[in-house]
Amino acid sequence: MLADALPGVNRIRAVQQALAMRRDPVYLEIGVSKGQAFQRISADIKLAVDPAFRIPPRSRELAAAKGRVTRYFETTSDAFFENETALLEQHRIDVALIDGLHTYEQVVRDVENTVRYLKDDGVIFLHDCNPPFELAGRRADSWEEFMAQQSGPLKIGIWNGDVWKAIVQLRSTRPDLLVGVLKCDQGVGFVRKGTPESTLPYTPRQIEALTYADLKADRKRLLNLKSPRYLGEFLRESVGSSRNT
Repeated sequence: MLADALPGVNRIRAVQQALAMRRDPVYLEIGVSKGQAFQRISADIKLAVDPAFRIPPRSRELAAAKGRVTRYFETTSDAFFENETALLEQHRIDVALIDGLHTYEQVVRDVENTVRYLKDDGVIFLHDCNPPFELAGRRADSWEEFMAQQSGPLKIGIWNGDVWKAIVQLRSTRPDLLVGVLKCDQGVGFVRKGTPESTLPYTPRQIEALTYADLKADRKRLLNLKSPRYLGEFLRESVGSSRNT
């Protein structure tokens, strides 16, 4: 029997719970940076993608201890998917965590590229999908640019970017995917193959024009926002859908 969502759900616990349900799983993480998540995740094969790793040696040791095979690809996610097709076709993805560049266009590409190599019962998690206030949701092309946008001596250290728009776009353009957000850890997005319970009607131009004020006024509908307890149901349904295919 599959357990309900763990208490205190965050992106790492969501990933771990999904992987625990699978035999010899393949795990992909995009946007690894210092490896805070990657070093804690257990899987048979672990694939790390980042254009500029900053992982200390000890974190690499911890990451390797939790996987039979651990591989690092220091490149952009776009280049990874373009250059590693043979690897991804041989090792289809069970679970992925996308936490890379915080622009919605890039997140949409990362999701759609991952889905191409996702197992039928595979799942994708996204971070930073529910910014708590306007500044955290400000658009920028990098962390450095985001910090430079802030004036004065006090600067916040939370940056979600406009990742939330990726949820809106996927729910508007991909009727073959179930997409939503868990209300925890600054918004943990979830994606799996299957029929969505609801969709959105937005065009790409309308999505580009959306503002944080639009999100604040209609957060639950735009994000398909769910309680963290929904994680258990989501994972049970993903396994069930693969059994029915």
